[in-house]
Amino acid sequence: MKKYIVFIICLCFSFLLSGCDNKNKHLDDLNTILKRGEIIVGVKADSPPFGYFEDNIRKGIDIEISREIARAIFKEPPETHIKFVNVDTLNRISKLNSKEVDILVATVSVNEKRKLVVDFSIPYFMASSKIMVKKDSKISGLQYFNSNGKLAVIMGTTGEKVARQVAPNASLIGAETYNEAFDFLKSGEVDAILGDDIILSQFKNSEYKIVNRAYSRENYAVAVRKSDDSKELLNEINMVITSLLDDKKFNLLKTGLLYK
Repeated sequence: MKKYIVFIICLCFSFLLSGCDNKNKHLDDLNTILKRGEIIVGVKADSPPFGYFEDNIRKGIDIEISREIARAIFKEPPETHIKFVNVDTLNRISKLNSKEVDILVATVSVNEKRKLVVDFSIPYFMASSKIMVKKDSKISGLQYFNSNGKLAVIMGTTGEKVARQVAPNASLIGAETYNEAFDFLKSGEVDAILGDDIILSQFKNSEYKIVNRAYSRENYAVAVRKSDDSKELLNEINMVITSLLDDKKFNLLKTGLLYK
């Protein structure tokens, strides 16, 4: 009888330990997302054709990539499994590493400095740094700003670094967003904007032009936290991007958004 009671006590104790183990079981990023039931994605809201609003609806290449990632993770239509959070160039990496978002699909350029704090997917787009000026401007390159005028740069971007390398004596005016930089150009506060050509092209009209000289070429990629916990999630993202890059429908969509 005593042996039986001891057996029952041991069995109950093992169940309690098992319950505690399950309760405290560590989940990596992918399984955390699955358990939560949604993926939280940091995206831009002011960077057409990648992330923007049109008639209060989110649109853009980054938005479509985000939805396909959600679809692949949950094996269901993505609408109920994705939450978008607005980010900008200055706060996007801090929002990722503070776990406010799970991933960034926000025109994040791959560079060595960023590789120290985040991990990147395979690239899904290549952009070039160029300058936009008013149509009648005689400015032909960044060197002009070493001794003349004012140049708008988007703070925290690789464009800011390029400007300081190519025109170290330039008078730089920092903008938090492309919209703000374009407002500076329209009002005459600056003489040009340095930024990613494909985003600048969305602001171009008959009054403005992009000077056809590239100062850098940059790959956009999805960013995840630099952690072993992100490895399975990153593998999933890479499979999605590989599939999208081979998908004729996606490439048609991308072309339509780029050149509409």
